[in-house]
Formats: sequence, C-alpha cells, structure tokens
Amino acid sequence: MAVGDFHLHSTASDGVQTPTWVMERAAANGVRVLSLTDHDTTDGLAEAAAAASRLGLRLIPGVEISTEVGKADVHLLGFGFDPSGPRLQEFFRWQREGRLARVEKIVGILRDHGMPLETKRVLEIAGEATVGRPHVARALVEKGYVASVQEAFDLWLGNGKPADVNREKLDPQDAIAIIHEHGGVVFVAHPVFIGEDYVEVIRMLRGLGADGIETYYKHYPPETVAQHAALAQELGMAASGGSDFHGLGNPDDRDIGDIPFPEERVREFVDFIDANCACGAIEV
Repeated sequence: MAVGDFHLHSTASDGVQTPTWVMERAAANGVRVLSLTDHDTTDGLAEAAAAASRLGLRLIPGVEISTEVGKADVHLLGFGFDPSGPRLQEFFRWQREGRLARVEKIVGILRDHGMPLETKRVLEIAGEATVGRPHVARALVEKGYVASVQEAFDLWLGNGKPADVNREKLDPQDAIAIIHEHGGVVFVAHPVFIGEDYVEVIRMLRGLGADGIETYYKHYPPETVAQHAALAQELGMAASGGSDFHGLGNPDDRDIGDIPFPEERVREFVDFIDANCACGAIEV
C-alpha cells in the first residue's frame, strides 16, 4: 500500500462511502496523506477534514473537473486550492446543474429502450451527492435491468453506448485558470482514458498551464508508469498518484492506497503542493 492517495471519491459525488468512511479506510490501509477529489464539488471536504484530523491524516483539498478537448473527455484534478472561493463554488453549481439535465436525458433514453426509471429515484440514490451516471447505473441494477454497475456502463451508459449523453463541459483552459485563481494546481487525471492521442493532449494542456500528470494510477502496468514519468520529466510537470476509489465493486477497482506509488514520489508530490499551493491542508 502507498502512504499517499490523491484520487478518491465519496458520497459527495459518485462514491458509495461517506467522506468519514474513506478517511477511516485510508488510515487503516496505512495512507497518511491524501486528497478527496469528488466530481465538481467540495461538499465532502469539511466532513473528511474532521475525520482526517481525528485520525492524524493530512488532507489536501481536491476536486475532479470534467472538461472536453474536441470529442474527448479530459478530466482534471485540482489540488491545494482555497475551497471557499465564491467564483469556484459558482462554477461547481453550474456543473451540477449540467449533470442533472444530463441524467434527465439519460432516463428518457432508457425509458425509450424499455427500461423505465424515475429521475426522482436516481436522485434519491444520489442523496446529497452530485448526481451522475453511476447513480443511474445503480438504479438500473435495482430494477433488475442489468446485473451490475459495470454491465450498465458496458451496455448502456458508457462512451458511445445508447444512453451516452454529452453535457456542457468547461474548456480546459478555463478549468485550469479557475483552480490557479484560487491558489491550486492542476493535474491531468488518468491520461490513457483520453484516447490514443493523449500525449499530444497533455502537451497542449501543459501549454495552457497544467502542472502535473497522474502518473501512478490504480491499474497502470510498470511500463505505463515509466512512460508517464518520462513525459512529466520532459515537460517539467509534477507526478501524482491515485486509486480513483469509488467503492462500486467494478472489476478494475482498487482499494484506497493500492497503487504503485513509491513513498519517495509521494514526498515529492507533497513538496510540490507545499511549494505551489495556497492551501496545502484543510484545517478543522
């Protein structure tokens, strides 16, 4: 297990465990420094910070933001920003509204395919969280239309599938700017998901001010880690690592801290945060 994990989700977005549970699990697994990076929201950070303080963990403010380059989804991880910034929170509200509109369209498509769901039930499953496709997937499982969340994505919700609905996304330049404006840094999340041309996309994002690459990701083989580390060094970017924990039980899921992220590299990431961010840890 790694001592640092900087890509974690909770019930504040599309994870199945509370921020407190995530902190407790991380501590039990030997993680000492971490970041909660829920999608388009910082609503889970206060609860996570209280638990982290109690457990002796260092919690770095985090968020995952969806952007778009051409037709490719490009996710960015923001770290070390001031979560209280009003313009930042206004942006998150706009993103959440877009997510709700997307879910309503997805439910309509599924209904047309003989799988009626109620948007109300999807929102109940999401609770106070930022609603997203995993909540629709769980509703599909609940109704017996699919056997698992993974099957829901494989057959209906994943990219290019019948109920794949695009939503308005922020331009990466604007996403990078808003995190920088609030004292944080921006890393490119799980780059291989961008597509075959992800290296060129990273180069473009570096030109727009992106600060780092998620180099140590949950299931990356050693050769992919080495390629990303070399690219980060070439471009003068920092390297982060994360399990992308959601707790959904998908085949490629990893436990918190179960990533090939050497302790020396964790220290280098934390040093980078300390040197470049306005909010290197959340105070309770």
